[in-house]
This record gives sequence, C-alpha cells and structure tokens, in this order.
Amino acid sequence: MKALLVFFALAVPVRAADMTWQVRIQYIEACSCDLFCPCYFNDHASHQGSGEHKCNFNNAGRILKGKYGDVDLAGLKFWLSGDLGADWATKGQADWLVATFEPKATKEQKDAVMAVLGKIYPVKWGSVEFDTSTITWTLSPDGKTAHAKMANGKGEVTLTRAAGADPNKPPQIANTRYFGATWNSPFNLYHSDHKYNGFGKSYELHDANGFVVTIEHTSDGKRVEAMGTAKAGK
Repeated sequence: MKALLVFFALAVPVRAADMTWQVRIQYIEACSCDLFCPCYFNDHASHQGSGEHKCNFNNAGRILKGKYGDVDLAGLKFWLSGDLGADWATKGQADWLVATFEPKATKEQKDAVMAVLGKIYPVKWGSVEFDTSTITWTLSPDGKTAHAKMANGKGEVTLTRAAGADPNKPPQIANTRYFGATWNSPFNLYHSDHKYNGFGKSYELHDANGFVVTIEHTSDGKRVEAMGTAKAGK
C-alpha cells in the first residue's frame, strides 16, 4: 500500500504537541471491493465488479485498550461509514465519512478517538458527519462469523469466514500494513454482506470484501503494553 502523506481534516480540537496516546482496536470491517481489497497493494480501490475507483466501507471498531492523555478509551465502540473515492492514495483526498459513537461516549472521548483516527487514516475528507447509536459487535467463539449492527438501523455488517486449506483456521494475509497503524495483526479474511443508509448516502453490498483485524497506534511507536482480551460483548 502506498504511503499516505496528508492530514485527516476533522472538526476536533487541536491537541498539545506533547500529547501521548496508545490504542488497541479490533475491527469488523467490510468494503465494496471483492476479497481481498486491492487498496492495500495498489493506488486505487475497485468497487465490486464495476471497475469504478471507489470504496464504500463500514468499519465497526471496539477499543480493547486505550488512553489519549488522561482520557480513558477502553471499551468504547465506534462505526465508520464512507467512501474513500478515487484519489485517496494518489492525492490523499477521500470523499465522505460518517463517524458514529455510542451514547455513553463523552465529548472528550469522541474528540480523543477522532484525533487518533486522524493518525491511522491520514487523508482529507470532502465531508465529515457525526452520529449516535448503540452498536452491537460480536465475533463467534469459533471465529467463523462476525456481526456488527447499529441500533438506529443505519448500518449492519455480517462476515462469513472465507474457506482455507485448513477449515479450522482462518485464511490470512500477513506482513501487510493497515493504513497508518503502528502495528497490526494479520488480516483474517471473510466474505461480507453490509449496508449503510444515512445522511443522504445509501449502499448495500453482498459477497464483498471483509476481514477482522486488530491494530494499534501509539504516540511513541511502541507496542501497546500487555493486556487481556476484552469480551466480544454486545
């Protein structure tokens, strides 16, 4: 994946230059590419079967562990829907984004999460909207399925694990960087059915790209300290 060198333009407060943070996030993620997303190896996306250079996505994240300064982020769930567009890799310009947080998230927590996401996804968005909804996030015990849904009905993702040589293990792509993350696990590969309908945007994709991945971003570039795994609760 080509380096992204531009900033993530969001309406969040400017933070002190010496702010420190460390965040570990697990994603249930789906987009409009076929499996696996060519964005990670080329300078463009490819909308499922159409040849269009766009990428509609639904990224449901849960923060396993995280702090931004003195703001505790552990346990928060958020949802990113949008379109990377045709120029996100070549010009650092993406089309639109809607960031959804659960009602329990405070303003300080939302600002902190968006500040960190600005490091992970260093692009400029044409528009950014914010929304609120309870989010369910579930990975089955055997890892064969995953599901995320917004209670407000605007978004849903269902993942079904792709077939591998060993049916008891997920097929994976390793040694591939997740955007601007300072560390990420291998990508566990899934087929996705997902949709979003809100803020005048609407798409529904079937048998598209999907994966589950754990990522980290830290201000010092070091690994997030040892931690237990959070339960995949609702």
